Amino acid sequence: MIDAAVTTATEPTTATSHRAAELERLLARICEPGDVWLAAATLPAALGEGVGASPVDPMLWRAHVCYNRTRDAGLRRQLVEEYQGYAVSLARRMHREGEPLEDLIQVAFEGLLVALNRFETTRGIPFVGFATPTIMGALKRHYRDAGWLMRVPRRVHELATPARLAEEALTAELGRAPSLDETAKRLGVDVEDLIVVQEAQTARSMSSIEALSGTDGEARGRFGATDPGIGKVDDRLALKQAFGELGARDREVVRLYFFEERSQVDIASRFGVSQMQVSRWISAIARRMGSWIPAD
Repeated sequence: MIDAAVTTATEPTTATSHRAAELERLLARICEPGDVWLAAATLPAALGEGVGASPVDPMLWRAHVCYNRTRDAGLRRQLVEEYQGYAVSLARRMHREGEPLEDLIQVAFEGLLVALNRFETTRGIPFVGFATPTIMGALKRHYRDAGWLMRVPRRVHELATPARLAEEALTAELGRAPSLDETAKRLGVDVEDLIVVQEAQTARSMSSIEALSGTDGEARGRFGATDPGIGKVDDRLALKQAFGELGARDREVVRLYFFEERSQVDIASRFGVSQMQVSRWISAIARRMGSWIPAD
């Protein structure tokens, strides 16, 4: 009677009938009589607590018992197929914009395998209740370790998600975006900590050089734009060298006339000469400097 109670399962749907039949064949080949009794003794009443919780499939629970003993690869594959939909749902729940969903699903599957290998049926708790924190922990670690393209302090990892949730909650309560002071007060942290978190958010998503380039190979926006002053670098260097060749008086004339934009009359009064004499000096200086600067 116990055997019948354990192995009797709800009539499978058309979509899952093949998996159910394969699982039943594996159980018949792998399980021993003692496994049936152990399954009956440890079978949880429900997948979770509270009203409306779904009952545990006895045949699926027996598969857990048999897998604990045999570690059969075929049985493990069947169990993964049974729970893969649930793992995908957790990955979708944790999905954020900018993160490939396929990567999260892979992480969720890895967490599912870890949960299957660690699960102990003798504890009498539903597998989903055990696997959920394991899978969610794997997804959170993925975001903490791989979701940032640059390494940031651990404190930033720990505050990033609570800060985002606090901002969302305060926005709903206040009807506007909260200030940093309000968010910091809600979290019980310093404003400086939130500023660091905001600045570090750029480490989550970065654009590659290729992404910043258009189809014609030229960079969009200001990235890689030609510096308008780059063509004057050589001229500035040549002018500086030529300026150094001048005598003290001529350097002073150049400084006053070209850099301070003083008039020839003002310069003439400084040197005690006529304005015409200053004009001749400037023309002579320009010719000499021009001869020292190589033509393009």
